[in-house]
Amino acid sequence: MNLRTLLLATTAALTLAAVSGCDDGGTTSTGGTGGTGGTGAAGGSGGSGGVGATGGTGGTGGGMAMMPTLGAQIDRMGRPAINTAANQTFNSNPEQADQGKDGWNANADPSTWGTYIEEIQTNLAILDGIDAACGNQLLADPAKNDPSRYATLATVLSDDRLYVNLEGPACTTYLGVEANAVGVMNNDCGGRTLAYDVIDVSYTLLATGALDGSVGDTIGISDAAKGEVFPFLADPY
Repeated sequence: MNLRTLLLATTAALTLAAVSGCDDGGTTSTGGTGGTGGTGAAGGSGGSGGVGATGGTGGTGGGMAMMPTLGAQIDRMGRPAINTAANQTFNSNPEQADQGKDGWNANADPSTWGTYIEEIQTNLAILDGIDAACGNQLLADPAKNDPSRYATLATVLSDDRLYVNLEGPACTTYLGVEANAVGVMNNDCGGRTLAYDVIDVSYTLLATGALDGSVGDTIGISDAAKGEVFPFLADPY
């Protein structure tokens, strides 16, 4: 074969390969492997010519913080002073009282909280007399003269958790949601802000049935607790 014939044959072969590349994608390469650590990097591009292969799968993320393993519950994010005021309050055996209060805080099963109702209503009967007038506590049943008179309020308090009305236009009333549920109508968000004097409200509720905080502990709320910039509290002394 002379040189001219060899050049023609080579040119024809290259032309055929180019035409074939437009039809069947030529040689298709495999996409690269995704990266590792952090968010996995995207896989590499497929080979040139035709439709390339799909890129490799991104690598598994690394360096992400793991949730710690939680231990036993030691407290509830419940209503302030309810466990203190209405559970084992007048038990003369301090060890039993402490065990009862610790058990309340550690109880993470709402379906069992009703077991505290009998204990609560007994203590409510005593607290009702703080203002020297029995029967004026919120939800007290005037037709009864035994601890079951206070069963309705005891049932409410045994469900010891904070409730918030997300549609409330203002947050000025502690126990606002609970009050609404028992007929003291309001549209407050309830919950618990740092500006609420929760102890005064709680003891007034238990003594007189009102929500005005008139039965108090004479300890006011610090202006530092009314701030609007995190962390809202004054610097420690």
